[in-house]
Amino acid sequence: MGEPYTSFPSDAFVFLEGGMVGWGTICGSNAGANIVANAIIGPRIAGPECENGAAIGADTLQWYSETALPTFTPKEPRQKVKIIQTTSNSPLCHVSVGKWMKEAGYALSSPERRDRCARVAASVAYQLVQNLNAWKDGTYKQLSAWKPASNMGVTAQQNCTECHGSTIPTPPAAKKI
Repeated sequence: MGEPYTSFPSDAFVFLEGGMVGWGTICGSNAGANIVANAIIGPRIAGPECENGAAIGADTLQWYSETALPTFTPKEPRQKVKIIQTTSNSPLCHVSVGKWMKEAGYALSSPERRDRCARVAASVAYQLVQNLNAWKDGTYKQLSAWKPASNMGVTAQQNCTECHGSTIPTPPAAKKI
């Protein structure tokens, strides 16, 4: 494809592995998809939402959270066992992997879990390419009118209570200057 893609510093993004250097936060495939969408489209272009890399990024997070993953199965999979699909209801690595491990019965260090995560990354990349192609063709439609939650006083997703119950902290009111 040529520049600027041939000189893009992809090694700078290895930190995305394991939910950001192994911390299990945002799934690296989601973060990578957001980086790519914003690098290609830009994060905030004036005009309809579909002309906004952040909108495609938000849709990727929603799609990942609501889709039984992985959707991709390679022609020659490394692991010959069936890799089951699970729905995370979250874009977070530890939630997604944890639900999959519980359902599948494989440990974090297992080759099956590594294969599952590689397939998830391929699934997200495929979804992103579909969205970017639709954007290029002028046919992209945003999945939802997702906006950051404001009911907690901080930006967040709306499904925190599955893990946190009613113990979600409430930030203090802003101080007047």
